Amino acid sequence: MALFSDFARVVRAADDAEFAIAVAVALIAGALALWGAFRFLARKRIVEDTPTALVRSAPQGYVELQGRAQLIDGDPIRAPLSMRPCVWFRYKVEQRRERRGGNERSAWRTIERGVSEHLFYLTDHTGSCAVDPDGAAVTATHRHVWYGNSRIPGRYHADDGTWWARALGSFGQPYRYTELRIEPGDAIYALGEFTTHGGGAVRFDRDGAIGDRLREWKRDRDFLLREFDANGDGQIDMHEWETARARAAAEVDAGQNGNAGPPPVDLLARTRTARRPFVIAAGTEEALLRRCHRAITGLMTLAVPCLVGALWALALRLSG
Repeated sequence: MALFSDFARVVRAADDAEFAIAVAVALIAGALALWGAFRFLARKRIVEDTPTALVRSAPQGYVELQGRAQLIDGDPIRAPLSMRPCVWFRYKVEQRRERRGGNERSAWRTIERGVSEHLFYLTDHTGSCAVDPDGAAVTATHRHVWYGNSRIPGRYHADDGTWWARALGSFGQPYRYTELRIEPGDAIYALGEFTTHGGGAVRFDRDGAIGDRLREWKRDRDFLLREFDANGDGQIDMHEWETARARAAAEVDAGQNGNAGPPPVDLLARTRTARRPFVIAAGTEEALLRRCHRAITGLMTLAVPCLVGALWALALRLSG
């Protein structure tokens, strides 16, 4: 009770400007935290309600996949700061700057940042699906922070990202490097728009191709009579036209079998609506749900005291 009495006394004693600023800050912080909590809650429900599909049998549209990250054939992807092989990265370089006045604490200012736009494979035991990370909310498997004395970091060591190395390295070092990575072989969970391109995904119009070939033959009457006028009367009767049609069908089928085109490519990419988030997360679905639960709990723990405290302060001020 003493705490509530002290709070009420401080609220009534504060001048109008200080009170207005404090209440505004509390209301904004509480509203933002509440909004964030509801966003994580909506994502958690989508993850729980969307069944996990296999790459080979995944339907076209919004799907959930689980598997391992793999590189697509070609040049290897390396994280720009550590030069470690990866399938996805995000990084930033910060510089310590003294604030004006000299006596205040220094602050970190971002001077360079970047994020990977390379496609990579999500592979399960049935096949592989290319993933385009553009626009995704990505949770990385590996996060490292280390310090140095130049904008370009020196050689990265495995222990640079440990807590004790960060604590020791932060003293007297003007640059801080932060890097997040997903590496080949890491378990990943993905939720996005699944589409198949090429191969069997493109339907071959057989009837249209046969019709095109017959129209081409009709324009060359000499060819048509020479090949299909069996009775030599200078006309193509119904029986002879069926023979021409059968030959056209056989040639179209032979050409299609000999030129099947590229194999189909499965792609997981950003969705067309904000109601269906595009998520790439390290680990499994269960790990993602635990992270969502922790985020919801933390944000609600911030939102409720801020909003209740601000509203109570307003009530006390108005009643006093």
